[in-house]
Amino acid sequence: MKTILTFCAVFAVFGLFGCVTADETMQLQRNIAATDTEFNRYRVETDRRLSDLTKDDEGIRRQLVNLSSSVDDNNEKIKTILGKLDELEYQLKMYFNEPKSELGGGKKPGAPFIAAPPAATQQRTAPTVDKNYEAAYKDAFDAFQKKSYDESIKKFSAFVEAYPGTPLVPNALYWVGESHMNVKNYENAILSFQELVDKYPKSDKVPRGLLSQAEAFSAVNDKKSSTTVLKKIIELFPKTEEAAIAERRLRN
Repeated sequence: MKTILTFCAVFAVFGLFGCVTADETMQLQRNIAATDTEFNRYRVETDRRLSDLTKDDEGIRRQLVNLSSSVDDNNEKIKTILGKLDELEYQLKMYFNEPKSELGGGKKPGAPFIAAPPAATQQRTAPTVDKNYEAAYKDAFDAFQKKSYDESIKKFSAFVEAYPGTPLVPNALYWVGESHMNVKNYENAILSFQELVDKYPKSDKVPRGLLSQAEAFSAVNDKKSSTTVLKKIIELFPKTEEAAIAERRLRN
């Protein structure tokens, strides 16, 4: 239809200026046919390119989704490793805090032999350690490792209430916050990390807790608070891994 209209229009123009020979008409038809052929070829090529671009776009989107999933998996692995390091660190502290007499055992050359006190006396003088809190902490952390985050929140919170004077309370508060992060309850995560910072400012978990708190503020679109926390990490804990991460996030 488009070809016929074009031919008619051109023919009409020639009609205005005089008669057109048969050869000129045939040449004109060939030119129009060639133009149509070129146009159709261009349209097919354009459609092909658009199809390729669409496929490339879909491929890039899939790669982004896979990359995001990979980052999430790595974060989970990092948190699990951190938890195991917590347990090892605590066990080492308990080991080195044991009485030196139990670790050494030998007497100095020439020193008089002194008999060991009766068992009852040893029980009275030995430091008492409540082993129940270690089992309770491990039970709560096992729930976190199994990704039972609601359960780990309950167990870690119960641990904090039941054993407030034990050295693992800061760690428990940190894992309460991380459990809230995993269920996307960012408001409660922010509060848990803040409790850790306020009550145990010298804990080794504070820099990591602040980093997660900044992430939680960002998740609720509070960019100002997130930036403030990141700057606080750099100021209070320079030359740490958390400070380096905070600097990268601020640059981005």
